Amino acid sequence: MKIKTPILWLTKPIRNKPDPWHYFKVEGVMVNAYEILTKPSITKRIIDEGVHKYMGFDGLIAMDSGGFLFMNKKKINVNPETIIDLYEKSKPNYAVVLDHPLLPNLPPEEINKRLEETLENTKIMLELKQSKNPVLIPVIHGFDKTTIKKYIRKLQDIGDFDVYGLGSLVPFVFSTKGNGGIYNLIEIVSLVRALLPDKIIHVFGVGSALTMHLMFYIGVDSVDTVSWRIKAAYGAIQLPGISDRYITPKKRHKKYASLSKEEEKILEKCNCPACRKEGIEGLIKSFKLRALHNAWVYQKEIEKTRRLMKDGEYEKYVESILSKNVVFAKALRYAYIMKRKIRTILHE
Repeated sequence: MKIKTPILWLTKPIRNKPDPWHYFKVEGVMVNAYEILTKPSITKRIIDEGVHKYMGFDGLIAMDSGGFLFMNKKKINVNPETIIDLYEKSKPNYAVVLDHPLLPNLPPEEINKRLEETLENTKIMLELKQSKNPVLIPVIHGFDKTTIKKYIRKLQDIGDFDVYGLGSLVPFVFSTKGNGGIYNLIEIVSLVRALLPDKIIHVFGVGSALTMHLMFYIGVDSVDTVSWRIKAAYGAIQLPGISDRYITPKKRHKKYASLSKEEEKILEKCNCPACRKEGIEGLIKSFKLRALHNAWVYQKEIEKTRRLMKDGEYEKYVESILSKNVVFAKALRYAYIMKRKIRTILHE
């Protein structure tokens, strides 16, 4: 089963509810291999049944290695052999190489060490892989253009891949500081897109209601998000092209705006299962209903994106929604410039 792009994967803990695909169509779900391996009874069932049957989901499943859980640690306490064995036996559609993500404040020697470890894991897992299913996804890391170019060349020396992941960029999404912040993210993603023009590019962890559109605008094919659950836990919901809005009376996170009267009218017209069942009052009271609503909004936004791309109207839509946010409006202008400068960057 191939990826229909652009796509957003709903990331979720393997056991936690709700499961949105039991309520409406969901195209892609991402789970965590390391989390599965920490629960022996679940590991056995997933190996015996296959991950699709265990989850009761017949769409696309991507299994991340869980390397990001070790971002703040110098050592990963799981090995690539164990991860690839789980992949081969549980049969997700796509599976991510065991990578060791970077942090912007790491010393150069630690960054180089992590890059080499990820490349070595890629080589080991590709050699051990015995079947076509799952498709293996290597992960590109690096905070500057020179590192990215070298890293991609090394990955290409290891093997030919259909899908490439791009990691370690989440800290830059909402900032204009630190290694260039979101502007450096745009440069890196634009460069990867240019270097791998015929490959599917997935960027990890940047699938919010606004950031996914910035990513698709600069050429990304695939993103994932756990925010449909996290925002619901904070008492926030998503609205199409508007991002996070508080709906619960007690705020748990200062950065989210409250729901305006105009936005209440938009929400009243929502046709998701949660809103149809219990309306705004249900969203206010229930984490489950907020999570289902958020997942619905994300899925519908992807479907809208495909229609607009097909009709040649997508750029107008992106401009209309990102222009309302100061950081993203500037980022969008920079992305437009980068599209014109990419040939120069390739020859730097």
